[in-house]
Amino acid sequence: MQPKRREQQSRNRKYVEPYDFKHPKLFSKEIMRNLRSLHDMLARNLSRVFSSALRRKVDVSLHDIEQLSTSEFINKIESPSVIYLLEVNELGGNVIIDMPPGFCIHLIERQSGGYGEDVLETRTLTTIEEKITSRIMNRINQEIIVAWEPYMDFKIDSTTYESKPENIHLVSVDPTIIVKFRIEFGEQQVQVQISYPYSLLKEAMNNSALNKGKKSQTEELTGEELESYKRTLYKATVRIQPLLGKTRLTIDEISNLEEGDTIPLSQRTDKPLDIMVNDVKKMSAYPGVVRGRRAVKIFEMIEEINEEELI
Repeated sequence: MQPKRREQQSRNRKYVEPYDFKHPKLFSKEIMRNLRSLHDMLARNLSRVFSSALRRKVDVSLHDIEQLSTSEFINKIESPSVIYLLEVNELGGNVIIDMPPGFCIHLIERQSGGYGEDVLETRTLTTIEEKITSRIMNRINQEIIVAWEPYMDFKIDSTTYESKPENIHLVSVDPTIIVKFRIEFGEQQVQVQISYPYSLLKEAMNNSALNKGKKSQTEELTGEELESYKRTLYKATVRIQPLLGKTRLTIDEISNLEEGDTIPLSQRTDKPLDIMVNDVKKMSAYPGVVRGRRAVKIFEMIEEINEEELI
């Protein structure tokens, strides 16, 4: 009887979640989920920007999203740093981007044809270095606007550089949402932060954009416009590639290949082939022949998996 009583007490026990009144949660889980989706896309676009600037492969990934007061965020920035204030007049606030100075110096040296091995150097950028960095910042600004475009429209009116966080004096004392990105290149890794004022996100909430996801089109199409869209879609071409199999060969093995050699593949003959549509696996099928032509018979359609549902 005693184990049963303890089991009953365990079921009746209520879970109490701690709540920080100094940092109240301003956004629902749905909004935070949409923010993550938005910045996952931004991370992919920033990978392209930094890869181009560094002339090497760079991986940018979303590391974390947290809520802080403006003063806490500013106080956590190390000095000197590379700070850009993006002024958004229509939303009455500033988006703040914080980057490590060593990473920016590394960017500048790579842009100038050097190797830029050290990313740990901490010093204030010179005037010339700041001008080179600002060109890259302009591309980052455009990617931020593009990432937000499905949810809300805004423009960056001006960009101001600052090296010391103590020199930043913001009129607004709103809480901020801090988005942290991890940048990896080679064996090195740095972190870049973007701070959004509450006023900007509040505007998106008022438009129900972040609550409902991407902004929807309410305009109805006429019958003629709908038929026009259908004709355009029907004429759209896509590349469909059945994969007969895969294998790995060394350069030495490839160079020694001769006419008549056989290359074994990993594909089993009793299993369906992967069918790629524009380089994305969409279906599986079995190979065959129709009217003397090689063809495939669709066996299964591959449904897209929502990554958020797997978390």
